[in-house]
Amino acid sequence: MNRRAILFIIGAVFCGFIAILLVNRYIATKEKTIFKGMEMTEILIVKKDVEAGAKIDREMLTTKKIPVQYVHGNAIKPEDKDIVIGQTVNFPLKQGDPILFTDLGEERMKLRMERLAGKVVKGERALSVAVDAVSGVSGLIQSNDHVDILGTFKRQDTGEESTITLLQNLTVLATGSLMSSERQTERGYNTVTLLVTLQEAELLVFAQARGRLIALLRNTEDIETQKEIPQVTFADILKTEYRSELQKTRDRIEIIKKGKPATN
Repeated sequence: MNRRAILFIIGAVFCGFIAILLVNRYIATKEKTIFKGMEMTEILIVKKDVEAGAKIDREMLTTKKIPVQYVHGNAIKPEDKDIVIGQTVNFPLKQGDPILFTDLGEERMKLRMERLAGKVVKGERALSVAVDAVSGVSGLIQSNDHVDILGTFKRQDTGEESTITLLQNLTVLATGSLMSSERQTERGYNTVTLLVTLQEAELLVFAQARGRLIALLRNTEDIETQKEIPQVTFADILKTEYRSELQKTRDRIEIIKKGKPATN
């Protein structure tokens, strides 16, 4: 290999290294902007890829700050690091993944997580709401999934019905009495247990008594919530303009999915 080729390879490696540094810096900057003003907390993550069956050591671990509202119910805090050291990993983990109690094979971890209370984040509550085949996404919701909750209610003064989005991005702790994702689709259930704040629990309990609730299943990586979502009434359904605007939004989504530039 001549000198020019060697210099070219070295230059390419150097440029790649610089590109990685710039991308990481950009991501860190964007995270600070997105999470600005949110209450943050630290969780344990892995520094590198970890294969299933491997034992955790200190060199594998580091911490990351994320918003409290996005902390997984089974996430492990830095103060529990000593409990994690030496534990066997049940599932493969990618660099940057959080370590969850359910990822570990130690018997005492399994015993802890068999109790629902062990999955409830401090400051939040576990609340079960009734579902059926329709409101529960055909029984395909599993524990650790994220859902939005919609409600349909009738106004006492006019008798008019409307549907509104009550809460977004709630974590499912259990379906029926099952807290594991294993074989959940093979058995039916008529309740889902959600991780909520006390105020959210009040809202859902009242809403469940006054109307019909529907769960919408989210992508687990989709943590964004929408602001000021308008309620939908029978009059809206009859409006051509309303339905046309919804279709325009749907068309833009489809275009983005296909990798083409969005058009108005």
